[in-house]
Amino acid sequence: MPGFDALPGNTALKASLRTALDRRFPQAVLLSGPDGSGKTDFAQAIAAALLCTGASPRPCGACASCHKVAHGTHPDLIVIDEGDGEIKVETARNIRDEAAILPNDGDRKVFIIHNADRMNLSAQNALLKVLEEPPRYVFFILLSSQPGVLLQTIRSRCAIYQLEPPHVSADQNPELLEPSRAFLRAMAKGDEYGMLLGANGFAKLNKAAFQQAMTLLGTALRDAALVSVGAAPLVPALSAETRALAGALTAEKILAVYDHLTLLSRRAEVNASAPIQCAVLAAGAYAICHPPQSSK
Repeated sequence: MPGFDALPGNTALKASLRTALDRRFPQAVLLSGPDGSGKTDFAQAIAAALLCTGASPRPCGACASCHKVAHGTHPDLIVIDEGDGEIKVETARNIRDEAAILPNDGDRKVFIIHNADRMNLSAQNALLKVLEEPPRYVFFILLSSQPGVLLQTIRSRCAIYQLEPPHVSADQNPELLEPSRAFLRAMAKGDEYGMLLGANGFAKLNKAAFQQAMTLLGTALRDAALVSVGAAPLVPALSAETRALAGALTAEKILAVYDHLTLLSRRAEVNASAPIQCAVLAAGAYAICHPPQSSK
């Protein structure tokens, strides 16, 4: 079972995870990041480290537990993966019941829940109790590309780890760079019409290119959200725009737009009209960043 060093990128995240594993690891974590960011690999490495019986650093990759995790045969690693389907309340109740059973091999039991944002409301509420008061031996790893869909009460019970988006080179995508720059500049200024003009620059793209554009914008938003902690930008060509965004908007709003982009990218997978998607991109982002003032 490979350790964290074998996983690409996310240097700061890996250091944080190692520190937590050496001290007191939280019993519920939420791995957040877009599709392709490596959430599954990180979840597998974390589970292996928690169940590892070998020497530090963990996972050692050599003990019987690590081998079982690598081959998917560890009895104390329970993986929930409904694919693109909804995670229903019955599944959450089964998780809750399974969590009450002592581990088989060692002193820990780990649950990995893929696409946690696909839990319906009843399922989230059913899982909430065990997240609030988990048995001392139980650890939960939730994976989500849209953490904003989860109930705040679920998110508040988890230590949230944000994965970097897949690396995007703007220099290799000049046709995406200018509309991205125009969109981000208008977003920082609160210019709704300018955001629409920038978004319309993606209107003639095919499905794959549109998804690439959403990834580029998402990466730029990640850069903006992390400006305050001095993280190195993944899209240096848009660094001026991301700094302007960081100065104009809260990290919460920036990350909400990031979730909005992820949803649009998913819709593109089912051949949603690019011009319509562009209009939704601009309108949704503007509404998130500059909501109308409520009248008194």
